[in-house]
Amino acid sequence: LPIYYDLVDLVYNDTDHEVAPRGMKIKERLGVFFEIQMPRNRLLYVPERKFSLPYTIAETLWYLTGDNTTEWISEYSSFWKKISEDGKAHSAYGQHIFGKNNIPLSTNPIAVDSNSESQWEYVLRELRNDPDSRRAVMHIRQPKHSWIAEKDVPCTLTLQFILRDNKLNLITNMRSSDLIYGLSYDVPAFTFLQELMALELGVELGWYRHLSASLHIYERHFEMCENIMKNDPRRESWVYTPQMPEMPSPPPIDYLNKVQWKLRDAATSDELEELVNMFNPDVPAYWNDWVNILAVRKAKKLKATDLKNRIHKNISFAGYKAVLK
Repeated sequence: LPIYYDLVDLVYNDTDHEVAPRGMKIKERLGVFFEIQMPRNRLLYVPERKFSLPYTIAETLWYLTGDNTTEWISEYSSFWKKISEDGKAHSAYGQHIFGKNNIPLSTNPIAVDSNSESQWEYVLRELRNDPDSRRAVMHIRQPKHSWIAEKDVPCTLTLQFILRDNKLNLITNMRSSDLIYGLSYDVPAFTFLQELMALELGVELGWYRHLSASLHIYERHFEMCENIMKNDPRRESWVYTPQMPEMPSPPPIDYLNKVQWKLRDAATSDELEELVNMFNPDVPAYWNDWVNILAVRKAKKLKATDLKNRIHKNISFAGYKAVLK
């Protein structure tokens, strides 16, 4: 995402404010908007940022399962343990998107004959019934979060899906975006969801637009930002990778969820190798790449270098291989 360099430069060098919410100093720009015309160009390849591909895949899979517990995702980032007070996360976006809302739709005479549906199902239904609709909105932050959430207040307000000219567009509205950590993982996750929604609707993928009320950089990342800006994307050391391939099918959630828990519990390289040999070859390579990315991380953690290299070779998308070490 070349635009990332522009955003770092904007927030760091053309700051609106320097403030310290909750005692943490930040540089901040208010009301920042940007567009990605090709949402499959979603992964961040900025050497100084040290973007974690396994975490990106893990977080997106976590959202897709609709889980809000932090036990598994904390294996990939201790951040979730730090902000969770009860082992659950309000910022687990999957629970808001794929969880049932328990809204008795049967009380509405024009609604579908169902007791409840998820926001995902609602958007699908809305756009199938009225492709020109402006109501296909998923709400992430709820009014209750103002009172019940202390450390963990969702940063995302809404995801609005707009279908025009047979292309599905997505507008994300954020109350707050940490440019270094949050944004680099939010954009891949939301554009994955956009592409999945387009696939289920049988339409093309449109543009992605993102609005952050507060786009900011924490003081602890100031030096990193200076190093990022020294890196001209055209210089020889910059890693160029192609945009991701087209999503071939909806994700096999049951398979991916089962494998990710087994990967978590593998305690030795022998257990991991046995698990790798059981990966389903009938699953499209697109999704097995996700499994292999998580397995590479596990092999690295177990210091099983030879196994890690063998798993790495099984990854089909060159863009993953370029940044996954």
